[in-house]
Amino acid sequence: MNTRQLKHFIALLDNPSLSAAAEEVHLSQPAFSRSIRALEEQLNVPLFTRSDRRLRPTPYALAWEATARRIVMNENEGKRHLQMMQSGKSGRVALGMGSSLMDELICPLLDKLLRDLPEVQINFSVDTSAPLLNLLRTRQIDFFVGDASIARYQQDLVVESLFTCGFAWYASSQHPLAKTTDIDIAMIKAWPMVIAAGYFDPAVVEHMESLYDLHSGLYQHFRVMSNDFQLVRHLLDSSDAILAATDISMIRAVETGKVVKLHVSPPLALTLTLGILRLADCELPPVCERVMDSIRQCFKHTEIRRAQLPNQ
Repeated sequence: MNTRQLKHFIALLDNPSLSAAAEEVHLSQPAFSRSIRALEEQLNVPLFTRSDRRLRPTPYALAWEATARRIVMNENEGKRHLQMMQSGKSGRVALGMGSSLMDELICPLLDKLLRDLPEVQINFSVDTSAPLLNLLRTRQIDFFVGDASIARYQQDLVVESLFTCGFAWYASSQHPLAKTTDIDIAMIKAWPMVIAAGYFDPAVVEHMESLYDLHSGLYQHFRVMSNDFQLVRHLLDSSDAILAATDISMIRAVETGKVVKLHVSPPLALTLTLGILRLADCELPPVCERVMDSIRQCFKHTEIRRAQLPNQ
């Protein structure tokens, strides 16, 4: 017994005559009759009786009808689901990003995916690059957006570089230094300095220590450190804290006028390239490519908005 025979059986239930049922499934009447007889033999019960020149379903046929329709429906739904997966419109995707990308990438991306891919299930991890790399290598996520330099000496990784960030010092637009045009590190250190710990790689830390002559170690000079960027970002609104951060993490805050980039000399002449990192030996399902394409679009939109900011 196969679903083709079940479709023939359902067609005969739904049509008043053998010829009409055969025509519906694009078979000749003899071939259609053989299919019905074969199904009856396999089930070992009569399914139709001829009465008044018409085929009428037996009680066995009526009892079997719901099961037959369910089997055919499940097959059709299964095929549809596989076709949706093949086109990237269905399936599951697990990915990760840092919390500093919440405003510019995570929230816009999720909004877009919920709207454009309603049948895709999303598992999202928010963390810094090192923990996300562990999740990737243990196959708990398919890919993540993070520091592209991680892949420099990692042969098991493939990276697609997408966006180069700059670094700067930021404060509330109401901060006493907000309108000062010539700020040095001594003026910065007079206020609470906050940082998203774990966000800067060792090369960045070393550069900042050398640039600002911070001999006792970079992190010793910060009052608050957290791996949650949104927490340290909130401190700019609620206090006179000064934050060292990437420009991508502050675009929305600068756009709204709540935060300003401080004119510090020497400036933080640093860059960070963000990219999509995945395992080289892992073949990703089509839905992952759809999601990665949405990430690329979000980065392009962010690049346009960054270029429109004053003094960028």
